[in-house]
Amino acid sequence: MVIMKEEKNIQQLLEMLDHPEAYTEQEIRDIINQDEETREVYRMMVEAKRSSRHTHANNLSNVDAAWERFNQKRNKQRQPSQHWWIRVAAIFIAAAFLCGLSYAAYHSISSRKSAEEMADSLAAAKEKLVRISNDGNLFIVNWPRGTWVVGTDGDSFKEERLVRHSPFLDAKTTTVKINGKAYDIHELTEQSAAIVKKVELDLHSKTINLITTPVQIPANVKGNINPEMTILLTGTPPKDSGTKTTIWIRHDIYDGFSWKNYSFTSWKWNVDNISHYLEEIAYRKDHHVRVNICKGVPQQHIDRIKKLMQEKGVTNYELVKQ
Repeated sequence: MVIMKEEKNIQQLLEMLDHPEAYTEQEIRDIINQDEETREVYRMMVEAKRSSRHTHANNLSNVDAAWERFNQKRNKQRQPSQHWWIRVAAIFIAAAFLCGLSYAAYHSISSRKSAEEMADSLAAAKEKLVRISNDGNLFIVNWPRGTWVVGTDGDSFKEERLVRHSPFLDAKTTTVKINGKAYDIHELTEQSAAIVKKVELDLHSKTINLITTPVQIPANVKGNINPEMTILLTGTPPKDSGTKTTIWIRHDIYDGFSWKNYSFTSWKWNVDNISHYLEEIAYRKDHHVRVNICKGVPQQHIDRIKKLMQEKGVTNYELVKQ
């Protein structure tokens, strides 16, 4: 029964690669992550695709080595059914074709991105470049993962979120440019966020310039998601905080407990704006969250943040009472 399930998972993976347009980005991720066997096959397919970009013999040997490693691992665990074995072997026949051998049945693999790249592309293609508020006074600009973002004061990062949007901008005073040419924001509402490669954001001059041509991101430009975050639950707002909120965050591990060392977020009514921070943390495999709980924090706050951890997929966290 287990082997039959694996066969079904591999079949779904192959069908998804043949018809990616029939799946949403979340469905693609779910198919890849069904189990360890499917993930392993997917990793080998990605390695095969990378090797297919070159025709040298040593690249083909990389694929053969990957196959041998997987073969040895599988033999140690259990003997798979002949049907499943043939299907996996077919993947590597396809890889051989991509390296210059003739196996036309799997030619489509050579023209596709990896499933992860496809998921990103689909998400960005569905997102509009510009969204305007109902009253027409504010708007946001979206850009996809991999975009190089240069901020107001020259700070720079590589976007790590799947699809990101700018803060709300004033439609009357903010100028939006594409490759240096100014546009009316209403002309951009039908454009796709996927066109953006670089964002130059200057809030001092109230100008945002979107570069759509390929850019070379400097090696020293890092991603914008920190895998570590500290949350401070204060119980009651500090008297001199200026903001009446009981939750503060810091995007690295910090053992001091002064509210001044934290930026603030809040729980307002039934809405919270800490969720997207937790989503960023959960995105990273090496994520870690520390929750510093000050004296007097209501149990309902503790329960609520534990629930948020669960909802957002954050599993590596600790609660520390002060």
